[in-house]
Amino acid sequence: MSIWAIIPARPLEEGKSRLAEALTPAERQRLNQNFFRRTLDVTASVIGREQTLVVSRSQELLAAAKSMAFETLLEAPPYGLNVALAQAADSVRLRGATGVLSVSCDLPFLIADDLRALLNVAIEGDGLAIASDRAGTGTNALVVSPVAAIPYLYGEGSFAAHLKAAENAGLALNVVRRPGLSFDIDTPDDFEQMEEIRRETIPGKLAASSGCAFRSI
Repeated sequence: MSIWAIIPARPLEEGKSRLAEALTPAERQRLNQNFFRRTLDVTASVIGREQTLVVSRSQELLAAAKSMAFETLLEAPPYGLNVALAQAADSVRLRGATGVLSVSCDLPFLIADDLRALLNVAIEGDGLAIASDRAGTGTNALVVSPVAAIPYLYGEGSFAAHLKAAENAGLALNVVRRPGLSFDIDTPDDFEQMEEIRRETIPGKLAASSGCAFRSI
């Protein structure tokens, strides 16, 4: 399995709008930029920069990714996360990818072992693996092999939608639950929890020490 990673990135000024009551626009942009760079670093440590593709309609983010030696793709209209992921998946398929890992950019405690666990479960199964958010309704990371084996269905209720798509395709979509994959930042409460964990925990210790992957079929 030749895996490529896809990192979809919204323009910095647009991300995390639900944090407006907790952070200024400049603070949100810095947070988005930090998340973006950290996600790239963690993903590259597992997949490699030469097989990690950033897809965005932000020229600023694409330029930053290029400066760090990542592959890039300018998102084409009609804009939207699922469309962008499909465009990126088609691009890497033409470059030889047999599988694609997509990762959200708002996982502050993501570590390399989280992605390795996700990939291992996909390889051992039908080529599919998914990580949900803490609520169990959204999708924070997804492995699809072969490319386009199931469609991207991010949005409200995406976790159940991806499971249903796999079922319709006759494939098992294995579930991996780890703190680094499930803890995303959407609301001011999420942000406060993140800051509290960072104050009380050695960076990375939480995800590294308490995470364990399992398969759910």
